[in-house]
Amino acid sequence: MALLVKDVMETRHLPLMAADQTLRKAAEVMLANKLLGVVTTDTERRPALVLSFRRLVRAVAEGVDLDKTTLAEYAVTDPVVVRIDDTVEEALRAMRKESVRFLPVVDYRNKVQGVVEPRHIAFRLWRQIPFGAMAIEARARNPVVLPSDATILAAAKAMEANGVTEVFVREGEELRVLREWDFLEALTKEEDLASAKISNYARKIALRVPISFDARAAVELMEENDVMRLIAIDPETKATKVVTITDLAFTALEVLDKIGPRTIALVLINTEPGREKEVTEKLMSISNVTEVLSVPGIYDLVARIEAKSVDDVARIVTEHIRSMREVRDTLTLLATRVAARKLVG
Repeated sequence: MALLVKDVMETRHLPLMAADQTLRKAAEVMLANKLLGVVTTDTERRPALVLSFRRLVRAVAEGVDLDKTTLAEYAVTDPVVVRIDDTVEEALRAMRKESVRFLPVVDYRNKVQGVVEPRHIAFRLWRQIPFGAMAIEARARNPVVLPSDATILAAAKAMEANGVTEVFVREGEELRVLREWDFLEALTKEEDLASAKISNYARKIALRVPISFDARAAVELMEENDVMRLIAIDPETKATKVVTITDLAFTALEVLDKIGPRTIALVLINTEPGREKEVTEKLMSISNVTEVLSVPGIYDLVARIEAKSVDDVARIVTEHIRSMREVRDTLTLLATRVAARKLVG
């Protein structure tokens, strides 16, 4: 069975806020719930605004007054959402496409039921991947290191400029990390972020592993130690890199695409007269649909689906294809590849 969003989403501590509450209060709510975003809903409990950690960092970097600036001023309107019965792969693809890392999860009535972040998915998804599938080296990047006397405001500017959610402070041979939670703690306590030092909050020494460390083992190490990143050391050059749980969440998609079994289905589709083009456009917006063909005869279109299981095929056909008003009926054929030819020229 496919892993669904409802299997991994956070439901115990929903970070719900009012649009007129302050950014400092938003930092308090994120920290208290250990979540990287907050959600504002309408009277029907449907998502109306989302303020992510990254947008809060932007606000701090711009020097706004956290006690006077409201959530609504920096939140995203019409936020991207996922449904509880979407697969985690669909959630990750939505995050990648929309460049977001915090999603409200809604039911069929569009009411908020939970929230999900890449780390929630990564911890579960990597359990499906065997050890030895890849090393962390492929996803490691350079750390952002600041001097120990740098301020929280400087940290926010560095995070915003580099598109990261952490900075490091060097202490001898070790790197201390200013994590998301440390940054949020500073926002809840410090009145003057331009003078508050990151060294007072970057208390945790980052865990170090070899650059060749196995990716699944890295995810398990992060989960066991409740951290979201590791320092990767090249034993030959001594170069220091960082790999995050978010990086490895998206990497899991690529690994599963390579090693996971694929179920192929051909869906024969009858459309309402003259609606073939419209249906084709909708079909190609479904991530698992790889090809749409127009055919003569009693059916109008054939859609090729690639999914991880028969159950996934059934869900895609039922929820995404048969639900189209322009589709009259369908016939699904499960296919097995028995031969293939590489075309040249």
